Amino acid sequence: MFRLTATAIALAFFLPLVVGIAGSVVPAFGLMPSIAQGNGFEQLFNDPRFLPSIWLSLKTGITATVIALLVTIATLVCAHGTRLWRFLIACLPPLLAVPHAALAVGLIFLIAPSGWLVRLISPELTGWSRPPTAWVVPDSGGWSLILGLVIKETPFLLLTAAAQLSTLKVDAALRIGRTLGYAPARCWSRLILPRLYPRIRLTLLIVLAFNLSVVDVAILLGPGNPPTFSVFLLSIVNDPGSRAVASAGALLLAAGVAAVYCVVFLLEKTISAIAHARRESGQRGKAMQSLRTFGQSLIAGIQIISIASLILLLLWSFTRRWRFPNTLPTEWTLNHWTSRSVEFASPLFTTLSIALMTLVLALVAAIAWLECERRGTVPQIDWLWYVPLLIPQVTLLFGWQAVALLTGADGKWLTVVYSHWVYALPYVVLLLAVAWRELDPNWNNAAAVLGAGYWRTLFRVRIPLLIKPVSQAAAVALAVSVAQYLPTLLLGAGRHQTLAIELVTSFSGVDRRIIATLATMQSLLPLLAFCAALWLPRLVHKQRT
Repeated sequence: MFRLTATAIALAFFLPLVVGIAGSVVPAFGLMPSIAQGNGFEQLFNDPRFLPSIWLSLKTGITATVIALLVTIATLVCAHGTRLWRFLIACLPPLLAVPHAALAVGLIFLIAPSGWLVRLISPELTGWSRPPTAWVVPDSGGWSLILGLVIKETPFLLLTAAAQLSTLKVDAALRIGRTLGYAPARCWSRLILPRLYPRIRLTLLIVLAFNLSVVDVAILLGPGNPPTFSVFLLSIVNDPGSRAVASAGALLLAAGVAAVYCVVFLLEKTISAIAHARRESGQRGKAMQSLRTFGQSLIAGIQIISIASLILLLLWSFTRRWRFPNTLPTEWTLNHWTSRSVEFASPLFTTLSIALMTLVLALVAAIAWLECERRGTVPQIDWLWYVPLLIPQVTLLFGWQAVALLTGADGKWLTVVYSHWVYALPYVVLLLAVAWRELDPNWNNAAAVLGAGYWRTLFRVRIPLLIKPVSQAAAVALAVSVAQYLPTLLLGAGRHQTLAIELVTSFSGVDRRIIATLATMQSLLPLLAFCAALWLPRLVHKQRT
């Protein structure tokens, strides 16, 4: 039974990855004439948008990743052990729960010419009684997209790094370094960061892949002419006769991401050699309070921007009148929530139904796999779960869509759920793995002595003891599903309108207050899930005591 279960989970998870790549390769070379004609590469290279969109994707994706990494390092060096650090760690989970698209909308409300930042200083300091025209959001250079990616991905990198600090004995390393006369920054660069970076490398590569291939955030914050490469491919994938071009572009995107990975590895070797030479120099350095203050201010500013963006979503969803340059709305209303409740009910129900089914399937599969691993049926293959997160979504989903079109599975509810499950399962497995492996086996022995069978032990002993990580993993699975835009769009064939689809597709043509209501609703679902993840373990513990 355990072998069959492990085989079924492995096939269900890894087979779509092979099918997705093959489903992009075959149409790209014109080998699937029923849905794609001609050689897609020739047509793609002749498109005048090809090179500008490639350059924009590289510029925004690499720049955002580098800035996020530098900000993460600056935060660790400048804020670790301070009250600011404790505040940041407390704020990270709810910020990570907010979908990318919702945060992007809030950022637009904040930094646009008519946004809240301009309203705060107008007209007293600027003299503006009308929104300025000196800049626009999104801008043609992609800087608003870079900012959006930085404020969303920095907390992800920071939380990953913070989770590793306890295993590195940071406080002891800092004490040793300070005793030897090294400045705090030198202690971090010589004693801690060389050991920390290998532990967050995979997370950094996931962030890099996401930034290079993101679609929904690029639609909201990125320029339209030219768009980023992934948005360009999405715009042509459903055009008649353009399937081969889109598939060829998806393969080139995957190859480009792989090439950037290789550049990262080469840079690691170079930086490692330089760092080794600097460590041997023995230079102590001097503590510079001004740089420490700057680093703390930088991360505090990013957190404030994120929180302010979320607050603006809530404000706009209850606004009836908010004229420029008023700092706050002059009239409030509940009509955006009540009068459109019927209109919002359908995407809300669709989002919840898909997310809950994804949550259940991901939890069942993760627990089953970890149980098979515990009984020695399968080895530990943690790194393989990251594979779908390292491949651009566009590459896999174009292939899945091609196969779904051929098999008649496109537009089916279960097809959409399956695609969400593939992206949610890695997070659930990796969140549960450590706690599941470290649970004392004597609990199982005690249950067996009392006559409990395998299933009774699992549901009455193991899962209740691990209810906290199980609840957290469930909340993450729901948050991942709620945020999925591209899988729902491409595999749903327009039949399953989720909140993510409604938010992105209606952004440019709907009232700002309605957009804020949609974004707030999308943000509330994962936030409520995380609140439930905090409350459920206490309830279970109270009932058992």
